[in-house]
Amino acid sequence: MLTASTRDKKYYIKLALWAFAIVAVGFILWALDWKILYAIQWIRGGFLDFIVPLYTTLGEWAIMWIVIGLVMMIFKKYRKCGFFVLVSLLFGLLICNIGLKNIIARDRPCYLVPLEFWESIKLVGDPSEFSFPSGHSVSSMAAAFTIFLHHKKLGKVAVALAILMGLSRLYVFVHFPTDVYGGLLIGAAIAYAVYYIQNKITEKRNKSTETK
Repeated sequence: MLTASTRDKKYYIKLALWAFAIVAVGFILWALDWKILYAIQWIRGGFLDFIVPLYTTLGEWAIMWIVIGLVMMIFKKYRKCGFFVLVSLLFGLLICNIGLKNIIARDRPCYLVPLEFWESIKLVGDPSEFSFPSGHSVSSMAAAFTIFLHHKKLGKVAVALAILMGLSRLYVFVHFPTDVYGGLLIGAAIAYAVYYIQNKITEKRNKSTETK
């Protein structure tokens, strides 16, 4: 039978391994940023050139996820989740667009290549904000992982859509892979933090009610 200290050790070892894997993947992507971006250009064309820019536009200012959150709030079963989707999106905006982007101030790939090249492959308008982290990825995963934490089956679809949103930013050449990877991780962390705080508040309320 495992003791509490043994379980704690296993937990922290597992946590350390996950942290190492996340950092390792980040460094690998950092080394391959440009190669991955240019490799993606080889699959561009045809129907993808129509559907991908359309899909990525839905992520502007998290429009798609705001609509999803509001629609969820209409239904009693999903109302609580819809509310916290909107809360997570708000935190994503504050942390990413107002905070990290301006602090890190990383240039976008589309502005680091010759203007002629960018004009020849441009599928979206010229982005105005800095590159890291990808705002589309942060907002998408913040909303999607919030849904996953409340409703697993629906959340799996939402997470898949969030990952596709991140990949769409690579396709249109406005973000590096590390921007998207970092954005997805930050978005998931925001969703989990909101969920954790939500549960703690609920626990305190329940204890307060029981005491009375």
